Amino acid sequence: MGAVVAMLHAGVRCAVPAQQVLLAEGDPAPEPGASLWGDPAPDRAAGAAHEPAARTVRLSTGGAFRAIACARPRLVEVDRERVWPLPELLAEILALPHVVGLAEIDGALHWVVDARRLPDIGA
Repeated sequence: MGAVVAMLHAGVRCAVPAQQVLLAEGDPAPEPGASLWGDPAPDRAAGAAHEPAARTVRLSTGGAFRAIACARPRLVEVDRERVWPLPELLAEILALPHVVGLAEIDGALHWVVDARRLPDIGA
């Protein structure tokens, strides 16, 4: 797979191909950004047990850029044998077209996200 930016988004490990990352900034974006997992679960909104977002990563989607609030973004190399495409059944269950696979990074599984598949902001 090559270089990815691994991060925590809403407490969930994910990885985005490095060529889709335009910029990583020190503070979360003040404007509403994209949410990779849909609306937050009510229990997360009330008392988040996950690490709060401290950074913003701006992604190239092929159209307008999208800001993603995250924690601990870092650049890592991932070998192809540590990346698996998302099984068709799991893709149907998740109903998140931008989640395209799984990658093992430092012994933990990360969702692989293709920013070009993010739904439109108005959707």
